[in-house]
Order: sequence, then structure tokens, then C-alpha cells
Amino acid sequence: MTTRRGNRVGPGLRRQRASRVLVVALAHGIGLALAGCEGQGDDGAGLVIRNAPIAERCTPGGRPFPSGLAVLSEAVARAALVQSEPPGLLVYGIEAPEPVPFTFVNIGTDSDGDGRDDAAAMAEVSGRALRPTMGGIRALDDGLALVSTSNYEQVLFADPSTGAPIEVAIEVPGAIPPERFPLLPPPGSAASRTGLSTLACVAPTTDVDSSGRPIEPEPRCDADAPSYRTTLTAGASVAGGRLFVATSNLLRGSRFLPGTVLVFDWETGPTGITVRPVVEPAMLFTTGFNPTGVARVVTPGGRELVLVTVTGVIGSGSGAGNVQSDAAIDVIDPVAARLVATIPLERAGPAFDAPAVDAAGRIAWLGASSQRQLYAVDLRALDAPGLLAGGGPPVVLDGATTGFPDARVFDGDRPLVLPARGDGRAGSCEGFTHVALNRAASEVFATDFCDGTFTRVRLDLAGDPPIPYPRERFQVAGQSAPFAPNDAIGELRTPGELAVRQGVPGVDFTTPDVLVLAGQPDGHLCALRVESP
Repeated sequence: MTTRRGNRVGPGLRRQRASRVLVVALAHGIGLALAGCEGQGDDGAGLVIRNAPIAERCTPGGRPFPSGLAVLSEAVARAALVQSEPPGLLVYGIEAPEPVPFTFVNIGTDSDGDGRDDAAAMAEVSGRALRPTMGGIRALDDGLALVSTSNYEQVLFADPSTGAPIEVAIEVPGAIPPERFPLLPPPGSAASRTGLSTLACVAPTTDVDSSGRPIEPEPRCDADAPSYRTTLTAGASVAGGRLFVATSNLLRGSRFLPGTVLVFDWETGPTGITVRPVVEPAMLFTTGFNPTGVARVVTPGGRELVLVTVTGVIGSGSGAGNVQSDAAIDVIDPVAARLVATIPLERAGPAFDAPAVDAAGRIAWLGASSQRQLYAVDLRALDAPGLLAGGGPPVVLDGATTGFPDARVFDGDRPLVLPARGDGRAGSCEGFTHVALNRAASEVFATDFCDGTFTRVRLDLAGDPPIPYPRERFQVAGQSAPFAPNDAIGELRTPGELAVRQGVPGVDFTTPDVLVLAGQPDGHLCALRVESP
């Protein structure tokens, strides 16, 4: 049976995103704040917050910059927030006008349940006593979520409805080299753990990093050839009986080693879950630097695939100059464990989240890390005949490859630009947007960390138009300013990740339908009415 263990501390946050948001925030001199600001309508077409300060619909969520948010089904009516300090999961009820704290579970000093203090175990294998830095969360269902951490690189298993850790069986095949995963059970053995170590040795296919500097040998991996260990564990998802985990492999500053996606077998049986590192391929290399978000998708034609946000090299500032290399969405066939396609996004600098995909698998959206804009790709292109055939390099879906369509709707060269805040207030950075789709896939909702806005974009996915969807099918429908700009003092600000409740507003629930993480002055979970009555 699957067992659970944890240290609860009564009722009441991509690591990669949280640490990067913090870098951006500090780079722009954000101070402390305390209160809220009024929402604005848009002649009845925009977001309405009942003329009440947004702070009244926000519930504290620990230290600044929560790093992850998952919203569960209406059968559970809860949301899980990843908190940074102390590290753990906060669970909220979402049936009231504002989120109601349910419980907090600290991950503790032995987060993976291997019987050793995390920092001591890391010091033993790397010489540095590193503890977990919390990252993103992906709920696979109401009872199981994947939570990434960096520094102590791993994926934690937790029940998002209670925050409690979940034990899984980790089996390491005897053919796995002993140095590949230094914190997993020894090759040929198995153990029950609440976390899966993603600290892994990498033998890159290129000998230079993103700056063009040579990759030196890592003696603990291979003293005679370029090698390194994974860092900055990012998104994770399960598809085709496998677990895929992106590692960004940040080196120093804005330098990145080649991006990797680790591959594990994932088996669910009567006694619980078994996770097993794949011998070959142990990992996949992304087409660009800095892979972050990972999402499972089923296309309109029924293909189960994995999408990976390849963000590219991003600096610690803002604006177009902060984007230092090309971005893409890479596509993995999970059964073959092979990179089959890539959708180039040019110098987009996407946000670090997983692509937001509509339930029918027709379109995927990304925010932007450095500008006030959005990107979208037409997933119908992934049903093209021959896409999964052969074993050659990934197909580039830019319209230049014979027999394959262009999947790009909005990219770095042709973004969907969001309007500026209408009241004249502006933040000290040029944009940092996050997106979510409503249940009907008729609108995209976007927050902007910098100016505090909430924007609605209307979608028209009807019929069978040519691939890619014509750009005129997507129009900004309204904007409000429920949060203050990021440089405001004394106001609730820096909205980040957002999520839409899974039920039908007004049918399955009458309370707010969109949840947003606000980063300052402390972390808050805010409830917004967009389509709710």
C-alpha cells in the first residue's frame, strides 16, 4: 500500500521559478508592502472584483514569492501552495470567497525519507551541505503531486489535498553506473522514498556551455571527458508510463550547461507506485538551453506527447535585452523516450512554467519572462503523419520542413502584446507574464508580475481552420489592475502563477474561479471572480 508520512503544523512556496523571480525582483529594487488595491472593470467586459480591495480576497501564504500552485478538482475543492520558508506545502479550502487555510506540512530535514539529513547527504556526495529550495508543483490527480526542489535536487511525492508526503518504491537497475545517481539506492537495489533524487551525472553531446566556454570534466562523473552534474530541477510530468524531469543545469550567472530531461519508468500497481531510472536513454538533451516546464498533452488525433518549455538563456534583468538565446517548445514521444519535434520561438524568453494547454489538446500558451507579451503554438501540427517515424533529429515545425506544418501562432518575432496598465501606473520592469486557460478554452487569463495587471484574451478555436490558427482569432478582451505595480510601497503586488478551478462556474461552484499567487509583501493566495457569478 502507498504510505504517507509527514510533520504537520496545524492550520494556517521555478526553487527554479521562485529563485528566478526573486532575482528579477531584487534586480528591480522591490520594497516591502502591506495592503491591497482596488480592482477595475472594463465597461463590464473586464475582471470585476465587486469593488472590494483585492487584499480582502487574499490569504497569507508564508514568505515572499511562493514557488508553485496546484488546484484540485471540485470533488476536493482545495488548492496546494508551495512555500519557501519554512519549506513545505500549504493546503487551502477554496469554497469560500477567499482561500481558507487547511494545513501546512513541512518537508523536514530528511525530505526524501532516506534516513539521512539532506544537507549531510549532499555534503557527502558533493562537498556542499545544500538543503532543498522549493520549486513548482504538478498535481497528477487529487491524491498525488510532484514537487521539484533544487540545490538538493529531487522530485518530492505528496498528497496535494493534505500536503502529506507519499512513499514510492524506487528501484535502480543493476546496469545503471554507480556514479550516475549518487543519492539514489545503489544499483541493483530498491528502497521506499518520499523523494526521487535528480542529481545525475551527464555526458554532454557538446563540449561547450551557453557562453561558448569549454565544459570541464567533473571528476565524480568522468575525469577524462566533459561531464557535469544536473542542477536546477524544474518541471516534471508523467506520460506513457514514464516520468520526465527537466533540469536547467544553471552554471553561474547567466551561463547554462546543456539542458536535460531525465527519464524514469513509472509503474502504478496494487501496492503503490514504482519509479525506476531508465538505463538507456537515461536522459534526453533539449534543443536549447534552460528547459523548465514540462506538460503531458493528448493531441486532437489522440497522440500522447510531452511538451518541454526550452526557455533559453535569460539574464537577471528585464526587457528584450535580457533574452540572450533562442527558445522553443520541444516535443517528446514518451513511449519511445525520444525527442521527435521542436517548435522554435525565436528570442521569446518564455516564462518558466509548463505550457498551458486546453483540454482538447489544440493549443498551448506561454507567458514571457522579460516582456509584457504571450506566445502560442498550434498543437494540431503534432498530428502530422510521419512525425513519430524514424529515429533522426527532431522535426522543426516552422513550415520549412517538407511535409510538416508551421506550428507557431505567436512567437518572439510575432508575440501577442498585452496592453499597458490603463491608470498610468507602471512597474520598474518591462513584463513577466504567466498564463492559464479557462475551462471552456474560450479565454486565456494572464497576470503580469511587473505592472500588477490581469488580462483576458478571447480565443476562437471553432471549426477546422488551417494550421497554424490565424492570429486574428485571438484578441485582448479586457484588462484590470487588481494588484499594484512591482515597485509600489505599501500595496499587495507581484502576481505570478495562476490557476483556474476545474468545475463550471455557477454550476459546480459559485465562489471565485481563478486563483493567483501574489509575491509581496509576503506570499498570498488570492481568489478572483472572472466567470463566477
